[in-house]
Amino acid sequence: MYLTLVDLLLATTIIQSLGLAAFLLLPEMFRLTSNRLLAASVLTFAAGLGEVFLYSTGVALQHPNLAYLGTLIGLLQASLLYLYSQSLMYRDFRLVPRHAVHTLLFWVVSAIFLVEYYLQPTEVKLHILLSRDHPGVLTSPLLAAAIHLVFLGYLWATIRALGRFGTTVRQLFSNLENKQLAWLRTLLIGYAFVWTLSLFYCLSAHVFKSDASAEWVSTIGAITGFLFINYLLIHALRQPTIFSGLSAEEARLAQSNGKQDAPDREVDDALLQRLKAHMVEARPYLDANLTVEQLARQLGVPTRELSQAINQGLEKNFFEFVSDYRIVEACRQLQAAEAGTTILQVMYDAGFNSKSVFNTAFKKATGMTPSAYRAQG
Repeated sequence: MYLTLVDLLLATTIIQSLGLAAFLLLPEMFRLTSNRLLAASVLTFAAGLGEVFLYSTGVALQHPNLAYLGTLIGLLQASLLYLYSQSLMYRDFRLVPRHAVHTLLFWVVSAIFLVEYYLQPTEVKLHILLSRDHPGVLTSPLLAAAIHLVFLGYLWATIRALGRFGTTVRQLFSNLENKQLAWLRTLLIGYAFVWTLSLFYCLSAHVFKSDASAEWVSTIGAITGFLFINYLLIHALRQPTIFSGLSAEEARLAQSNGKQDAPDREVDDALLQRLKAHMVEARPYLDANLTVEQLARQLGVPTRELSQAINQGLEKNFFEFVSDYRIVEACRQLQAAEAGTTILQVMYDAGFNSKSVFNTAFKKATGMTPSAYRAQG
């Protein structure tokens, strides 16, 4: 069997996926629910690529009973990515029986494939495989569209949940580094774009039959798979040690913040005055990892009450509130800095610990970069 460059890239990506899954299944890694879900997601991803590999190399025609198995297993990937995201966002997330509903697509499509393909004679199977013009889908355009739409629906729901989560952590933390799960949201947006293109291709392929287009599917599948798994390797393995997700109390607090738009709730002006005085005198914002809970403890007030005061009384989230004080401190230090003092040092001394966050916040507040600000002084 002659392997093309595309076949080798597919094989490499599948091996990488299996290696990552094996690592995540080691005893010290397996204890985390997020790692178990990621391992399952990666295995289903490898299965989907395996389907493309069997199609590209012609092995599916030699062993027709192996065809479509990768497609069926791959149908679980979108729901597993959704559950994986939930496990990263919420520390107390646990798999429960009701999560079995997310396997519905797998069972429905498996039943269709069983009747339409696996129970057919070998001659019929070969005819089906020779009739299709792209890997992994039977000749029905309706089934192809349905699978893609459900998959895209899961990806959209996951991306949306991650977006809401990014807003939530800004209400609770002053250090956002790797807490917003921006890497995962970026990955899924790119993946959704590829699946959208695949949907249009599958629909058009049933109208315009083309052998050349089938080669493009394998090529795009190989490149996409390689980029996906390597991006995942770089970011996912660091995630559990960086941020373990919101606790149940933090999640409840964030949820209550989202319901604080009622006009009958009065802001405690006395609390706001105490808060402002505390920020000036104690300078708690210099702690890079300051949270709204810690600040509330320093003031001796309930966390929910303080969070409400900041959100409604100042019309800012907690991150913006603390960031404003840090920017003022950074400006003061830049003006008074001695020769040789680096902007990075000023950044850390002001309470920031992310260069990108610091630069963005500084330019938003002053209209210029930190270096430009120092130069003008």
